[in-house]
Amino acid sequence: MPLRETRGTNTTASPATALPQKTCELMNQGILALVSSIGCTSAGSLQSLADAMHIPHLFIQRSTAGTPRSGCGLTRSNRNDDYTLSVRPPVYLHDVILRVVTEYAWQKFIIFYDSEYDIRGIQEFLDKVSQQGMDVALQKVENNINKMITTLFDTMRIEELNRYRDTLRRAILVMNPATAKSFITEMSF
Repeated sequence: MPLRETRGTNTTASPATALPQKTCELMNQGILALVSSIGCTSAGSLQSLADAMHIPHLFIQRSTAGTPRSGCGLTRSNRNDDYTLSVRPPVYLHDVILRVVTEYAWQKFIIFYDSEYDIRGIQEFLDKVSQQGMDVALQKVENNINKMITTLFDTMRIEELNRYRDTLRRAILVMNPATAKSFITEMSF
């Protein structure tokens, strides 16, 4: 099977239409499978085309903007006619977090994450620490960090705030660098 690398197509069509056009051209040349590492929107278009035309499609996801793990929401059917396989490079984040938590002997801590992070990526870690009796809180960080903090603290009584302050000293951030910087700046009160 010939393997061809196709980088950037010189076309005036939008990326959503240029990619399927290029795929059809490659099919006419006898290409039997697709390997891609593209954006989520284009991957969805290629998935639809691959499924409809019964072409094997290997989609390699890469993290974006420094996010530890992000994923495209490609649709899966319950039928056996899915021709797209999504893969990611191995993610060892849960091993790293577990080592930090174990090294510092944390029994209670909080994980802050943003909308760009697929929290399912640390499910194995959450299962392990739960089995070890550790208390982990998850808190999604919204775009308006100041509003999120205000809303979070407004609902707590003084005793809860004191306990929460202790937990905040044991926090893990899994978010893109820009959001993490803003978050740390806002939390430094």
